[in-house]
Amino acid sequence: MAKRFVLALLSLVISCPFCLAQTTVVDVVDKSTVQCAVRMSGTIELTESKVAGEDRTSFVSNVTATNLSNVPIIAMVTFTSIGNSIGALVGQNYQLDAFFAHKSEIAPGQTLTHKHDDDGVFIESVPKGGGKSAPAASSQVIFVQFADGSTCGDPNDERVVSLMDTRADLLLTLKKWSDAAKIGEDKFLKALDEKATDRTGNAEGTLGYIRDMQKEKGSTAAIEHIRKMLDVAASR
Repeated sequence: MAKRFVLALLSLVISCPFCLAQTTVVDVVDKSTVQCAVRMSGTIELTESKVAGEDRTSFVSNVTATNLSNVPIIAMVTFTSIGNSIGALVGQNYQLDAFFAHKSEIAPGQTLTHKHDDDGVFIESVPKGGGKSAPAASSQVIFVQFADGSTCGDPNDERVVSLMDTRADLLLTLKKWSDAAKIGEDKFLKALDEKATDRTGNAEGTLGYIRDMQKEKGSTAAIEHIRKMLDVAASR
């Protein structure tokens, strides 16, 4: 009886590698090197276990950015670094661009929370004789653009360049679609079907949303949405 119980327990542990997992919650430390009126904070919840000589980690991140200025933020790029008990684990880039939508801005005093919990499980080989370290997380501001046109940070950072390229591609395509709509629906539908300029591959999400809107709600709704986006862009 005792032997069967031990075998059953071993089977349970093998089939459930996270049953003996350890969960740690760490605070996000602001390590920004640029002087921007933004405070980074938040928490990272890490769950670690060891299976067959491998260290397995999953995590849920809640990284917040608080606008300390008196002007809305319309664009922001941040980078968060996360480490487990072995050392550095993963880095997360985050981009916000509210150039086309006032509702996406970070108003003065407002805190934006970026939650991420779908990274899956990170598997690492446990180094022999490797020392333990305390799980940690930090975040830093790379670039910020305010509604009055002022900026801080590095505009030449590749992540910032990517954001601006995506914005430019969206603006170009939205203007083409709007102009086509002024001619007639047939011209508008043809423009929607044409391949749009998307140098970074990030514009397609927004463009695809508008295409789906046209199919589900009709051309009038899609055109109205496009013109609202262009109106916000014109106010920048």
